[in-house]
Amino acid sequence: MRKTFHSATTSAVPNDRSPLTGWRLIGLILFVASLCVIGLFWGTVRSMVDVWAGSRTFAHGFLVLPATGYLVWCYRHLWMQSEPAPSAWGLGALFILGSGWLVGSVNGVTWLQQAAVIAMLPGLVWAILGKDTVQHLLWPLGFLVFMLPVGTSIEPWLQDLTAWFIQAGLQLTNIPYLYENHRIVLTSGTWEVAPDCGGLRYLLPGLALGYAFATLIYQQTARRLVFLTLCAVVLMVANGIRAYGVIVGDHFGIAEGTDHRVFSYTIYGVTMPLLLWLGLRWQENMPINSLRDGGIALVEEINTRKSILIAILAVVVLAVAPFSVWLWIAPQ
Repeated sequence: MRKTFHSATTSAVPNDRSPLTGWRLIGLILFVASLCVIGLFWGTVRSMVDVWAGSRTFAHGFLVLPATGYLVWCYRHLWMQSEPAPSAWGLGALFILGSGWLVGSVNGVTWLQQAAVIAMLPGLVWAILGKDTVQHLLWPLGFLVFMLPVGTSIEPWLQDLTAWFIQAGLQLTNIPYLYENHRIVLTSGTWEVAPDCGGLRYLLPGLALGYAFATLIYQQTARRLVFLTLCAVVLMVANGIRAYGVIVGDHFGIAEGTDHRVFSYTIYGVTMPLLLWLGLRWQENMPINSLRDGGIALVEEINTRKSILIAILAVVVLAVAPFSVWLWIAPQ
């Protein structure tokens, strides 16, 4: 009797390394780098948070970041197939964004500082994960733009549009009125079409919801843009109907006081589901690629090390701007 020994081949040895292990580490690197950016530019971040907390128009800003995370996760069947490749071009983009923030800080342009900080998050993704990954995430990361508390500059135009809708409705229903400088005089009372009546507080959250919906439902950029245009038009029309309905309801004694607010929310409560229902009629099936069948790219150790190095360099590049401002102001 002879005792035989069987040598295990390399292919027979189980690989304990999960494809998700590298992605978790890359995600942790990106998360820590993002926290560093928030810390470096906390003054700008706080200025946005203060606006969200103090204005119903921009209160949706609190939901944008977690919603962006959800959209990114929904696209995992795309970006998990690409191998992270740290990009020097991403570092260059971060340098430009840091310079933009510096220009905004020196000249007191708040919106430029805020826009630069928001764009730094996709910039970090580009620098740490590379071009292929960030291309898959262009639309999910684009949702971050709704964090920016801007849009009040178009309120006068929306105010004029709302006043036009009210006058058209009054003429259509043969209700006599006088109009002068956003003031509408009826026999039952006088109404002023204030800037808030333009409906910006409904338009921006409605567009944000429409953007998220289009990102999940459509693949083609053209369909997404058409749907967003449809959302903007329908929301502005709905606001005109809302303003006209409030005035007519009060004129005939149907509604008054708190009934106006209930009527307003009812209009928008009907408008958004209607828009989403219309959008579903042109739904595109997202490409199905099973991650269970080896569709996850294995992140090699050398790429992880490069990602750590590029993350450190990214933070250093971005830190130049706030430290430059500090050195500029400190001697004064």
